[in-house]
Amino acid sequence: MTGQQRAGDPLLRVTGSPDLFLKSRPTRDRFVRRLSSNLEMALGRSGIEAAVSRIGAQELGVASADPDLSADCARRVFGVGRVSLCRPLPFDGMEGLALAAAAAAGHRVAGRRFAVRVRRRGSHQWSSTDLERLLGSMLLDDSAGVDLVDPEETIRLLVTGDEAMLVVRSWEGPGGLPLGSQSQALALFSGGIDSAVAAWMMMRAGCPTHLLHFEMDCSVTDQALLVGHELVRRWGAGPEVLLHVADFQAPRAVLTGTIPPRHRQVLLKRLMLQAAEAVARRLGVPMLVTGDSLGQVSSQTAAHLVELDRSVEIPVIRPLVALRKEEIVRRARRIGTFELSIRTKEMCDLSEGSRVATRASSGEITRAAGLLPPGLADEVAQSLHSIDPIKWAPGMPIGRER
Repeated sequence: MTGQQRAGDPLLRVTGSPDLFLKSRPTRDRFVRRLSSNLEMALGRSGIEAAVSRIGAQELGVASADPDLSADCARRVFGVGRVSLCRPLPFDGMEGLALAAAAAAGHRVAGRRFAVRVRRRGSHQWSSTDLERLLGSMLLDDSAGVDLVDPEETIRLLVTGDEAMLVVRSWEGPGGLPLGSQSQALALFSGGIDSAVAAWMMMRAGCPTHLLHFEMDCSVTDQALLVGHELVRRWGAGPEVLLHVADFQAPRAVLTGTIPPRHRQVLLKRLMLQAAEAVARRLGVPMLVTGDSLGQVSSQTAAHLVELDRSVEIPVIRPLVALRKEEIVRRARRIGTFELSIRTKEMCDLSEGSRVATRASSGEITRAAGLLPPGLADEVAQSLHSIDPIKWAPGMPIGRER
């Protein structure tokens, strides 16, 4: 109990995601320490004074003056499986505990079908089932009956040794692995629906994911930066990630002036990957991330994705590859980027209304690429500017804001 919390005050219990259960004990301990650090950072960014402590193998306790705000913050930390707002109950044997729980939770079952669930750890003279039955009998008269299959209200108790908690409210977390538990990644980031969701999914996999935006006259750079700012503000508690901007206008002009319209889109994507590879090597980042979804546009057909991968040496990760557009949109709405992303152009169309290739052969792509002057990708990497997406605000000039 800290000075911020009095006996009887609510306490948050943060449970690690199921992914953590699969790890060996040393790995799980390391991941939980990372989760605790990220949670403290998330709370601090929100201006919340809170104390985070480890209370189980993969459980953290958060004592704060504003548990509701703390819960909202914890729900956006990767590696969190569930956030529960709990109220301590006096522990005076099974019957005393049941009486205290019935007094605290009786109003929740009035006129409703209910169930009681007890999770217990420690040595007691009674079982979890014993306590469930006793508390259920105390609540039964005011309820619409017990329903263990599909209850309208579930009363949850957590008992650890001689401490007991009533779960007041509970929320699902994002799951995944704690940010920073895996290697860094660099995401090609237009700010559109797909690129934001792809970056989010890599972050949920534990990868600190830097964002790389290519600035062109057909892109909406300020809007893309705003999407990146919101993505990192909401979900980026953990190791620092940066938003990088590179000038792609000159290569775009070369493409439109040199490459036939039929091959421009796949060559645009090829050149972007090569420029991103050059940036990644400068930053020491081992993999690229794209928002490609199989068959969504001409540059994302299976044949073209295979050829694009051959154009770079660095691994290219595509977390959305098998998702359909409606699934991606649902995820964008859930993570809070959809409304911003729909005002951002996903990709510049260089085809000028001409038919575009969907299955250009390796030879065709290589011959078309041979028309381009050498060194374009490196020129893009040389134009790089790095921005702290948390500190950035609309209207700031693009430069080294750190």
